[in-house]
Amino acid sequence: MPDKLNYIKNMIWMMCCDGEIAGGEKNFLHKAAKEISVDIADWNQLLKEVIAAGRQVYPITDRDEAIATLKSLVVMAKADGKVVDAEKNYLLKFAKAIGITNDQWKQLRKNIDLEKLFDPFRDPTFESTNLSGSILALRDDFDKIDDFLAVASDFGATTTVADYKEFIASQPDESQIVCFHAAPDRVETVSRCAQIQKKAGSNTAAVLTRYQGNQVQYLLEIGLKMCIIEPVYTQDIINLLK
Repeated sequence: MPDKLNYIKNMIWMMCCDGEIAGGEKNFLHKAAKEISVDIADWNQLLKEVIAAGRQVYPITDRDEAIATLKSLVVMAKADGKVVDAEKNYLLKFAKAIGITNDQWKQLRKNIDLEKLFDPFRDPTFESTNLSGSILALRDDFDKIDDFLAVASDFGATTTVADYKEFIASQPDESQIVCFHAAPDRVETVSRCAQIQKKAGSNTAAVLTRYQGNQVQYLLEIGLKMCIIEPVYTQDIINLLK
């Protein structure tokens, strides 16, 4: 039980350390508590206790549980769509406190994005992620294209922007991953995808809002291999380029 309670305390501090508590963070915390069968009688009291104690790492004695906690802290840090320095510092402090080795770090990076998350606090002994290629984003119906480009650029990916018609009329670059956004109309989305695939082949990726998820099956039926549901995270960029 102490490990489980300390898991929750670490998660609460991560939720609070940026000075804001987002709805997504609270939902993730309650879901996590339910999954590990922790019954918190008074959440408000526990929150006050954690804040009063200040920034500290609550010990997790079981090694596997400690690794799982680190993964959860990363998810919590990213739950509001941004990772601030206070969150980066706490993640690094926790990782060092549980004695993460290079081999364990490499294994973690296969599943979650930790490379850019720790800049500028990254330990130089950790290897960088090697990715190749670049991203061409087609701006048509891409309401959040700036957010998409920011995530890709923060990771270090080369990005360019073009219109759909401009791309169709151009000579394709085989090293580029062409990302287009789904249209409000499913038929238009499928048609757009088919035309892009003729030029970009398997280097075609669709970006959709969560309300357009019902379009995915139609894209898969015409051979599309890559779909991203907004909001876009660094792991999505890694999956595109690896």
